[in-house]
Amino acid sequence: MRWEELTADELSDLAKRGDIVAVIPIGSLEKHGPHLPLGTDGLVAYEVALRAAEKEPSIVLPPLFYSYVADMRQFPGAINIREDVLLSFLENICEEISRNGFKKILIINGHGGNTNILRLFATSRLTRKTDYSLYILAEPWAFEREILPKIRETSEIGHACEIETSFMLYLYPSLCRMERAKIAKTKTKPLEETPIITPFDWVIYCPEGYVGDPTKATREKGEKLVEAWVNGIIEAIRKIKADESLKESAVTTGTENPP
Repeated sequence: MRWEELTADELSDLAKRGDIVAVIPIGSLEKHGPHLPLGTDGLVAYEVALRAAEKEPSIVLPPLFYSYVADMRQFPGAINIREDVLLSFLENICEEISRNGFKKILIINGHGGNTNILRLFATSRLTRKTDYSLYILAEPWAFEREILPKIRETSEIGHACEIETSFMLYLYPSLCRMERAKIAKTKTKPLEETPIITPFDWVIYCPEGYVGDPTKATREKGEKLVEAWVNGIIEAIRKIKADESLKESAVTTGTENPP
């Protein structure tokens, strides 16, 4: 069920059911090497959300391509949204979804650069009075952890690599420019051997805008990865529908998160 394709009456009827989870896929606009499109993260997150919704009824909103890509701004095509703007925007969207009657909201993230800011968004709900329950799959590939060691041929993965390119070869083969794919040249991060981080870690580590060896990607690997992600989302939505823990936490913390 795609939010944008429903009529107003159809959307209202779904909201009255009370058992429909609203799903927000979020990706990015940034360089994905020389061979993948700028919107890779959002395209993949949206498609897996739609496939999950086909098997476990939920309503999927149009994907958010505008997000946090501060460490990729040096490359053409990046659209970075400031932290404060993105947090306010996400809050605004969730409020509007709730106003339309959907009280359980799941954000599915397809972009690693969004992970920390989405975690902050989740915990910031503790200091706000909301009438909806928020769930966030902040880490991309979280449901693929078991299958990754079985199919990967390369040691370095993370961005426009063998794995992400396999996703795209399966879901959007016409958008892949595999004739341009080649092994990336990465560099050592500052203070590599310590737990210290710097603002320049990714910029220095990923000077070409991608990592790993995308030439090892295949459609068959992508199919297995997508299946694992979709099945994980289906199970998550089922658990979200049954979940009452946020109501209990509202009593404990003094917040008013869920109704």
